[in-house]
Amino acid sequence: MPHDHGHTHIDPESGDRRVSIAIWANGLLTVAQIVGGILSGSLALIADALHNFSDMASLVIAFVARKIARRPADERMTFGYGRIEIVAALINYTTLILIGFYLIYEGGMRMIDPPEVAGWTVVILGGVALVVDTLTALLT
Repeated sequence: MPHDHGHTHIDPESGDRRVSIAIWANGLLTVAQIVGGILSGSLALIADALHNFSDMASLVIAFVARKIARRPADERMTFGYGRIEIVAALINYTTLILIGFYLIYEGGMRMIDPPEVAGWTVVILGGVALVVDTLTALLT
């Protein structure tokens, strides 16, 4: 019985198309939720839009970092560019912290002076967001 010890390598560019689709889907969802949040007066929609924006920004940063990390070592970067992914993670975390501070501030202001919210707009856009988020999770 022959026994093969070979293995295949995954093409590093194979996920780029799926990540690109996820970026565009999150971008469109972000715009729809911001518009819906402003028109309906819903901070929940605006918060979810900012969450989706941070997801999109994270995907863009990770996408660019993956491309840079694939570069081979050179005279300037003798160990290669793989650590760029750590810098990308730092940028992502900083963005999330800033968004969190904004939402805490805005939530506090709305507790002082709560606006009227158009409920069905929130429900419909929330359902669309659930579908897009599920598809994005499956793509990435």
